[in-house]
Amino acid sequence: MIDKKIFKKFNLLPFSPSRLNTFKNFPCGFVMRYIYGYDFPANEKMVRGSAIEYGLDYLFKTNDVYDDGLKKMFNYYDDGTKFVLDQDKVKKERETLEPSFKIAFDCFTSDNLTWKEGDFVASQMEVETEILGIPFRGYVDFVFESDNLVTVIDLKSKSRLQKNRSDILQQAIYKKALREKYKGKAVDVSMLIVTPKKYEVVDILNTEKEMKEIEMSLISCANMMKICKTKDNIASLITPNLDDWYWSDQDKALARQDIWGI
Repeated sequence: MIDKKIFKKFNLLPFSPSRLNTFKNFPCGFVMRYIYGYDFPANEKMVRGSAIEYGLDYLFKTNDVYDDGLKKMFNYYDDGTKFVLDQDKVKKERETLEPSFKIAFDCFTSDNLTWKEGDFVASQMEVETEILGIPFRGYVDFVFESDNLVTVIDLKSKSRLQKNRSDILQQAIYKKALREKYKGKAVDVSMLIVTPKKYEVVDILNTEKEMKEIEMSLISCANMMKICKTKDNIASLITPNLDDWYWSDQDKALARQDIWGI
C-alpha cells in the first residue's frame, strides 16, 4: 500500500488513468500540468474526439434524427476550435468528422454487432476505485445495462487504427472500478476505435498483467514524489528532450523554458 500523504503533498489526489499514463509516457508533461498547474487549451484533434462523443450522446439521450446529431457535433467542434491558431489544421480535422461519426453511429446501432447489450443509461459516467490504497477517478464514455450485464464502450476517435498501450491500461482501471460499482452483474468493457474509414472493437478481457503494470507505474511515481519536497525538486529529476515534436506548440515551449530554463 502507498501512503496517500506522498501524493497529497503535491495535490495529486484523486489520481486518474490519464494522469498516471502521462507520468509513465511523458514525465515532462506530467510535471507541467499536474505539478506546476499549466492548463493548455485543447487542440483540434482533442476537440474532434469530444465532438463526436457529444453528437452521439445527444442522439442516445433524445432519439432525435441523425442529421440533428451531426449538427450538434459540428457546432461543438466549431465552438471548441475558434481560438486554435492554425485554422488550416482545424479545417482538415473538420473534414474527418462526418465519416467518423457515421461509422461510430452505425457500430452502436447495428443489429449485427453483438458486443453491445442492454439499453443506454449514461454517458461520461464517473467511476471510482483504489489501487494500492490510492483513490482513482475517471469517466467512461457510454454505458448500456441489461438485467445481468453492464456494457461499457469507450470511444477513441483517431486518424488511423492504433491500439495504444495507454488506452488499454485506462480501460483496465475502468473495468476494475465498474466491477466494484456493479456488484452482482457481469461487466464487459470495450474500446471502439474509429477512423474516417474503418473501425475496430477491442474487448478488454483478462487485465491481470495490465493491473500489475499500473501498480508498478504508481509505485514509481510515489517514489519520485516521496524524495521531493518542492515542485522544483521534481522538475530537477527530469530533463526535457528538445527534439520532441511536443515543443512545437509555443505555449508548451514557453512553459518548458519557465520551469527548466531551456
